[in-house]
Amino acid sequence: MAVPEVRETIDEVAARRDRIDRLNKIASRTGYGLWALSTVAFFAGIWTNYTSAMHLVSGVALVLGSVILAPSIVITYGIRAARREDAAEAAKKSGGGDSQGVADSQGADAHSGTKSQGAT
Repeated sequence: MAVPEVRETIDEVAARRDRIDRLNKIASRTGYGLWALSTVAFFAGIWTNYTSAMHLVSGVALVLGSVILAPSIVITYGIRAARREDAAEAAKKSGGGDSQGVADSQGADAHSGTKSQGAT
């Protein structure tokens, strides 16, 4: 009965990935929100008297937004890659995955990596 145990492990991994994705979306929105706050504080300071408080808010929001957003972007790419890999594995198991077919459908020669010219 190893199959149910493997399936449970995959479900646990998928559930953990979904949980990380939800937290990552919050971090991403927070980072972009802080960048927006920084931009608004900066331009508000330009249009009015640029006080030290506006300078502080602009700078701190920009730095915090960057610190939060940089790992969030990397994690987003990791999650997307993991989901693509899971989908490719599922397609391969169901008999629908053919890595050679992808290269051929794009017109690439499988051996040389060059574009095939077709019949002329």
